[in-house]
Amino acid sequence: MGKIIQFPTVTEASRIVDELTICEEEIKLALDDIQDLNDMVVELTSHYEAMLDRLCQIQGIKMPEELKFDD
Repeated sequence: MGKIIQFPTVTEASRIVDELTICEEEIKLALDDIQDLNDMVVELTSHYEAMLDRLCQIQGIKMPEELKFDD
């Protein structure tokens, strides 16, 4: 009779490690998306503040000190 080739069995720990690796990659992608969104929010807020400041200048409206934007 020939040799019996034993195939390694996938243990629960091995499956968990594989799933953890997949989750880690997904988390990294999500964090990159969050950073991109945060950068966009910062940029849009800056533009918003500049436009609001210009509108107030055009309309002759003085913004209260607590609403002024620091550049």
